[in-house]
Amino acid sequence: MNKNKRLYIAPPFPPTANINGNDSNSNLVNFEYKPPNNTGAILGIIGGALATVGDALATIGAIIQLDIDVSADFQSQVDDFKSDQEKDKMREEIDDLKEQVKEIDDLKDQVKEIDELKEQVKLLVKIIKSNQN
Repeated sequence: MNKNKRLYIAPPFPPTANINGNDSNSNLVNFEYKPPNNTGAILGIIGGALATVGDALATIGAIIQLDIDVSADFQSQVDDFKSDQEKDKMREEIDDLKEQVKEIDDLKDQVKEIDELKEQVKLLVKIIKSNQN
């Protein structure tokens, strides 16, 4: 595998510096390291971390909303199912009641026929009595 290796080049020593360090009067004693201004990079890292946290919170919020939606949809389906069962039961009861009303109407018709037969029997009894006389 060929890894990306960066070549690091050390900054050259100041021209007056003694490389061996034998010269105590060299400018290295007065050398003061000034770190580079990394504010932009630091802010970029912080911003990236905050964006990642924001994405995580958005994902958690979406999961919670999805759970709420699934729960509400399930409850809605259960309610619809119960409602459909109640409607079917009511339809059956209505059909039973219609059948009973039909039977009652049939009984009324039979009662009318019986009343008519009673009247006919009365007439027959009168006719028989009149013929006997």
